[in-house]
Amino acid sequence: MRYLGGITKNIVWIFLLVPLLLFAYIDSDLDGVSDEHDLCPNTPITDIVDINGCTIEKLVIPKKVSHHFDIIVGANYVDNKNFNSSYIMDYYYNNKFSMQLKGANYEEGGLGDTTLNLFYNLKPMQNLSMRVGVGAVFPTYDSPLDNNNMDYKASFYTNYHINKASIFGGVGYTIVNDDDINSTNYKVDYQNSINYYIGAGYYLFSNLYSSISYSISDSIYKGSEDIKNISLFNYYKINKNWFTTFGYGKGMSDSSVNYLYLNLGFYY
Repeated sequence: MRYLGGITKNIVWIFLLVPLLLFAYIDSDLDGVSDEHDLCPNTPITDIVDINGCTIEKLVIPKKVSHHFDIIVGANYVDNKNFNSSYIMDYYYNNKFSMQLKGANYEEGGLGDTTLNLFYNLKPMQNLSMRVGVGAVFPTYDSPLDNNNMDYKASFYTNYHINKASIFGGVGYTIVNDDDINSTNYKVDYQNSINYYIGAGYYLFSNLYSSISYSISDSIYKGSEDIKNISLFNYYKINKNWFTTFGYGKGMSDSSVNYLYLNLGFYY
């Protein structure tokens, strides 16, 4: 009984001393060195410190994943008196990946085809950016020929900028899967299409960017002339969320058309 009483007495002393020891040990910056011996108080909690509480290595905190999106709606007018409204929705992930969905609704003929694009952005140099993409064109257009099928796309774009000026260019390739039509009254033969473009732009003001570009593209119809255009593009930033784009395209071949467009976008 005396032995058990000794154990009980020791337990009582432990319960009395532990709170006193904890009270005497204060580590305000949680670096493992008590304030009494900490020569470098208030070090960040992510720092590795020495026995004096001073930083010897800083741990890198992973960057937050950045998500952004924009929604753009617009109106387009083509010189054959064909008017259409359009929409574009973009999603950006960590400034590396992006996804784009776009389509149009025509004054005559209703809904056009819907395109889904996926892009991967590269930045091999500080002033040089590149983008590669793949996409699919969904046959949401109700063709009177009933021959509309899903098409596939691939693209490459590059941009080199110096201060306020930029030079850009790109190439795109479309695999056209629409069914050929070969009847007594009507004949249509489709082909895959490749297009090239090159241009230059300049920030006229901090919130206004303008560019001019030239493009040439195969027609999707066999035997037709190449489609050639000169385009003027303008981007105006209204505030941190709202922006507008507007421009004009001039057809440079018989198979080309002139067009005007005005878009309003919201970025978040």
